[in-house]
Amino acid sequence: MTEFKRALADKLTGLGLSFSDTLLNTCAVYFEKVAEANNHLNLTRITDEAQAAEQHFADAMALCRAFELPKGCRVIDIGTGAGFPGVPLKLLRPDLDMTLLDASGKKTDFIQAALEQMGVSANVVCGRAEELARGALRESFDAAVSRAVAPLPMLLELSVPLLKTGGTLAAWKGETYETELSDAAKALETLGCRLADRFLVGRGAILLILKQKPTPGAYPRRFSKIKSAPL
Repeated sequence: MTEFKRALADKLTGLGLSFSDTLLNTCAVYFEKVAEANNHLNLTRITDEAQAAEQHFADAMALCRAFELPKGCRVIDIGTGAGFPGVPLKLLRPDLDMTLLDASGKKTDFIQAALEQMGVSANVVCGRAEELARGALRESFDAAVSRAVAPLPMLLELSVPLLKTGGTLAAWKGETYETELSDAAKALETLGCRLADRFLVGRGAILLILKQKPTPGAYPRRFSKIKSAPL
């Protein structure tokens, strides 16, 4: 067993998640593709196998311990980058209707090609969340996931308009997650959300944000406004 698969098996066991040799192998194949493409696409700074197994894969799959994703639900990964956390979630839960969204065409092209080669079905979209949330994808997802994209007040405005009422945003945050929560108080109120729970992973947490009512029509604003004047 490779270092990657050994580390991933250990972490998933620690989380109490069931897994198979097939899952370990499939995750290893995807990481190999990321590592190979990383030389020219700058997909990740995490290249150590054990570290990648934990931070890219196990930490993503930890959501399935923190929150019950209904079978077949629609999930969008906002700012997926190299496919994290969306791809590991899809590999663990093939039933999920997964959309992987990123503004970089080079990254979405990589993900699309890699998943096709692996026979994994997912919707890979090159676009911006704040633009798609004003079109056909507005309030159409049961869950949104995002890691290392933006501070929480900004992330809420980018993601919540894509969620159905009753949907949940899962945001992976680092050691300063309590400060980000405090900073996001106005955004949570304005967008009709509340913190439902938190699940500790590594030195941070997965924050589970519940959308309680439809998003006001004024949101999301243009990205320049979201960035310059966060809620």
